[in-house]
Amino acid sequence: MLGIRLNTFRARLLLWILLSTLALLIVLTGIFYQYTAQQIDMRVGEAAQRNVSQAMDNFSLLARGYDSLTKSIMSNAEIQRLLSREEPTVMDEFNKQLLMMGALGTIYYSYNDVKSIHIISPVGNVYSYESTTHKINHGFMKSEWMKELRESDGSLVWGGMLGEDSLTIREEQEEPVFTFGRVMTNLYTTRPLGFLVIEADPRTFLSSMNNLMIKPESRSYVYSSSGSLLVTSHPEDTSAYPEKSVLDQYPFLEDAADASDNERLIVTAMDPKLGWKLLSVTPKPVARVEQAAANRYFVIVSVAIVLAAIVIAFLLSRSVSKPIKSIVQEMRRVERGDLSPQLHTRASYDEINYMNEHFNRMVSEINGLVERNKIATASEKNAQIHALQSQVNPHFLYNTLEMIYWLLDEQENEKLANLVNSLSRMFRYSSDWRSSTAMLKEELDQIHYYMTIIGARSDGRIHVQHRVDEELMETLLPKMTLQPLIENAVIHGLSIKSAEGTITITAKGEGQMVYIFIHDDGVGIPPKKLHELQLSLKRAERLEWSQLKEEERQSLSVEPAIYGESQGSGAGFLNVHRRLVLEYGAGYGLRIDSEENIGTTVTVMVPSIMPRA
Repeated sequence: MLGIRLNTFRARLLLWILLSTLALLIVLTGIFYQYTAQQIDMRVGEAAQRNVSQAMDNFSLLARGYDSLTKSIMSNAEIQRLLSREEPTVMDEFNKQLLMMGALGTIYYSYNDVKSIHIISPVGNVYSYESTTHKINHGFMKSEWMKELRESDGSLVWGGMLGEDSLTIREEQEEPVFTFGRVMTNLYTTRPLGFLVIEADPRTFLSSMNNLMIKPESRSYVYSSSGSLLVTSHPEDTSAYPEKSVLDQYPFLEDAADASDNERLIVTAMDPKLGWKLLSVTPKPVARVEQAAANRYFVIVSVAIVLAAIVIAFLLSRSVSKPIKSIVQEMRRVERGDLSPQLHTRASYDEINYMNEHFNRMVSEINGLVERNKIATASEKNAQIHALQSQVNPHFLYNTLEMIYWLLDEQENEKLANLVNSLSRMFRYSSDWRSSTAMLKEELDQIHYYMTIIGARSDGRIHVQHRVDEELMETLLPKMTLQPLIENAVIHGLSIKSAEGTITITAKGEGQMVYIFIHDDGVGIPPKKLHELQLSLKRAERLEWSQLKEEERQSLSVEPAIYGESQGSGAGFLNVHRRLVLEYGAGYGLRIDSEENIGTTVTVMVPSIMPRA
C-alpha cells in the first residue's frame, strides 16, 4: 500500500470505493426515517393548501354570482314598481302576487342552482317563486339572521345553511338550502321596500369542500365575516363545530396558510372582499400508508446503495476516459470551423495535461491565422467597393463650375446658370467620398439636379416625380445608387420615345428591408434581352473580385445588345448592383421588371438602416 502512488488509477479506484461507499451508507441510513416523515407531511400539507386555495376561489366566484343575482332583482323595474305601491283590496293584492311571481320567475330560471326567491314586504307579506311550494316558517322573522339582515346597510348578508331556522319549512328527506339576502330599497327615494331572501342549492359548496377531504375524519368549515357558520362539510356532525372564540387562534390570510399543531393538520384561508374564513382540520397522522411507504423507501434505499457502488465504478473509469473524450470533442469542433474551444488544464494525469497544453497552443495559432485572414479579406472588400465607386463617380472640378455659375448669374443668363449650378452640385456630391453612404433624401436631391440638366436637353419632355414617406427619407444607402439608374431610364427608356415621359420614384418599408421602386413609362425591354439582363444580375452576385475585370470587358459587348447602341450603357446598372451586394450581401441589390412598350421598373433592395442620433 505504501508503494502505491496517489496519482495512479489503482490508488484512486481504491480510495473512491472505500470513501464513497462508506459515506453513502452513513448518510442514507441517518436520513432514512426523518426524510420519510418530512416528505409525507410536506406533500400532504402542500396539497391541502392548494385545495383550500382552489375552494376559496370557487366560493368567491359563486358569491359574486349571487351578489349579481340580488342586484338584478333589486334593480328590476317591475319589481320596484309593484313593491312601491300598496294595494287597497284583497283582489288587488292577489293580482300583485301573480305579477310578482311572473317577474321573479323570469329571473329564477336564469340560475340553475337557485331553489327559491322570496321578497318580504315591510308589513309581512311574502312574495315567492320556487320550484316546489313549501310552507313559510313564521318564526323566521324573529331569527338572529333576520335581525342581522334588518340592521345591515344594504350589502349582501350571508345566512348559510340555517337548517330549521330557514324561511321555508322542508321535509327531513329534502336537501338543505343555502340562504342569503339583502335589504331592498327604492332606487329613487332609497325608501325601504322589504327584504330579499334567496335559498340556493348548497351542493356547489359541498362539492368544493369534499375536495378538501384528506381522510374520512377531515372536517371543513366556512364562516362569515361576523363569525357565523355558513357551510360545513358534515352538517350532521354538530359536536365537532369549532367555537367562535377558537377562530381567533388561527391566522386567516388571503393565501392559504398552514396552522397545524402536533395533533391536527390545519389549513386556513380568507377572502378579503367577502370576509369569509375557510378552516380545514384533519387529525394526524394524515395518511395511513406510512408503514408501507417506509418499507418501499427502505427497498429503494437498498437498491440505491447497490446502484451507487456500480455508479462509483463507472465514474472511476470515466475519470480516465473523460479527459481524452474532451480532447476528441474539441478537435471535432475545430474541424467544423469553431476555433473558440479551449481545454482547461486540471489536476489530471501528466500525459493528459501535456496534450491539453499543446492542443490549446495549436488552436491559438490557428485562430491568429484566421483573424489575420479576416482582416485581409475585409481590406480587400473595402478596396473592391471603393474601386467600383470610383468607376461610376470620378472627381470633377466643381469649383470652376461654380465660378462659371456666378459669372452667368451676373449676366442674368438664368437658364444656363441653373444648368451650371446643377452640374456643379452633382460634381460636388459625387466627388465627396468622406462618407460612402448617403440618405435617401440626399440621393433624391442629386436626381433633382440631374433632371435639371436633362430637362434642358429634352425641352422639358421628361419628368421625374417621387412619392416617398418622410419616415423613409433618412434611409442610408451607398452613395450614387439612384443616379445611374435614373440615367439608364432616361437614355434607354424615355429619350427614344417621341411623347412625354415620366419617371416615378416610390419607396416602402417591410420589416428590416426598404424597397425603392424606379418606374418609367418608356419603351421597355424586349423579353429576351430582359432575361439576359436578369441572368447577368444573378451572375454578378457570384463573381469574385478577380472576375470583375473580365466581366467589365464582357459588359461592353453584352450589355449594349441588351440596352441599346451606346457603348457601356449597362455598366452603371451592373456596377450599382455589385456595390449593393458587396456592401450588404446576398438578398440585396437590384431587381428589374419590364414590359415592352409599357415601361420598366427597377427595384432597389437595401436594409432598413437609419443614421444614429
